[in-house]
Amino acid sequence: MKTGTSNPPGPRPRLGYPIAAVGAGVLLAGILSALVIWFRSDLREEIHLKIVERDAAVLYPMALQQLSEGDEGGPPGAASPLTALLKSARQKGMLAVAVFDRDGNTIESVPATQLFVELPTDDFLRLQRGAPISRYHPAFPLDQYFTGVSPERRQEPVLEVLLPLPGPSPEVVRGFVRYFIDARPLSEELALIDARINRQTAVTLMVGMVLIAAVVALAAFSVQRAQRTIAERNERLTRANFELTLAAKASAVGQITSHLIHGLQGSVEGLRAVVAGHDAEPAGSAWVSAAGYTERLQTMIRETIALLGDVSANASYELSGRDLAATIRERNKAAAAEKGVVLEVDGGFDATLNSHRGSLLCLIASNLVQNAIIATAPGRRVSVSLANAGWSIVLTVRDEGAGIPEEVQKHLFKPGRTGRAGGSGLGLAISRLLARQIGAEMVLLSTGVEGTTFRVTMARQE
Repeated sequence: MKTGTSNPPGPRPRLGYPIAAVGAGVLLAGILSALVIWFRSDLREEIHLKIVERDAAVLYPMALQQLSEGDEGGPPGAASPLTALLKSARQKGMLAVAVFDRDGNTIESVPATQLFVELPTDDFLRLQRGAPISRYHPAFPLDQYFTGVSPERRQEPVLEVLLPLPGPSPEVVRGFVRYFIDARPLSEELALIDARINRQTAVTLMVGMVLIAAVVALAAFSVQRAQRTIAERNERLTRANFELTLAAKASAVGQITSHLIHGLQGSVEGLRAVVAGHDAEPAGSAWVSAAGYTERLQTMIRETIALLGDVSANASYELSGRDLAATIRERNKAAAAEKGVVLEVDGGFDATLNSHRGSLLCLIASNLVQNAIIATAPGRRVSVSLANAGWSIVLTVRDEGAGIPEEVQKHLFKPGRTGRAGGSGLGLAISRLLARQIGAEMVLLSTGVEGTTFRVTMARQE
């Protein structure tokens, strides 16, 4: 048969929330990485295009100047004034220059080591619309366009620029010119730009990852805190429901107890009369002990009947702090003397309580004192204190026992949990329930090898 009550297990920590938070963080990090890399690629291409077009923009005015000079007086025997553009081949970094007429036919090229000098059809059509062309070749195959190229220079970075040459009117194209330029300085410039873009991309990704991690961690912490709050409130609600159930059972037990007490009253009085007939027995005999037990039992029955009678009759009278201290001392001095424990009840408070609250406070105190006497070795001390503390009345009960085991402390006020052999575990649970009935709070103040202290704090009612 069960003698205790087990509470439902608390909510187990859910792993779904941390896993979901990590998954969301990974997803956000992936999206951020994809966007940053996409923007980085787009920005790199745009910058490369602008830099490559920059050289074409620089060459165009120079080509027009040379063309103007060719018109004014070209070299003797020149097939066309366009050949004046070949002078650009002498400039530093210029690899080759080729001039084409308006139909795309090759007029002349420099140097003579060029192979297959021709204008591709796609480029010809685009140049006819008046649009210059700039191409950067990171590894241009020089050996396929020039003869006599050394093996170590078979591939070099080259910038290819094609320009349309305007005629007398903007609508008429006079011819075309193509430049092959050494792009090694341009390659170094682009490499520096790429390094800077990569560095900025890495910093952006790092900052983004840190922010995402911080946001995800904050969100996970908030969810866990909310989960803990919900779990605590559920636990409090479960405890409140349990205490309400216990209060309902205690009320029913109280009614049954009332009938039992009234029934026992006559039987105990009869037993007291039988025992009283053996007063002449020597001290220490079983009859003398029985007389003491009977007297204590009769006193307890009278007190319980008085309390039940006051409640049922709505009777109310005032009890002072000194009255309560004296009552606690009288109720427990016999048990303390029998155990050989010194019982000290310190004074009282400068106020009065109605009989209902005072009687229940005495019951709570007696229960705590009885437990303290059992836990205290003979010759040691049990101290009880009644005092004012602002607008509250404080009852303190301290023993000099060995303390309450840690595993018992976790379930101290739950029925069926006790650290004493033969104990029921109901005393403290009922005492706390009685304390709440009068608006008081009972707590374990301290426990250890030097003793245990319980405190009951009750608000005064003016």
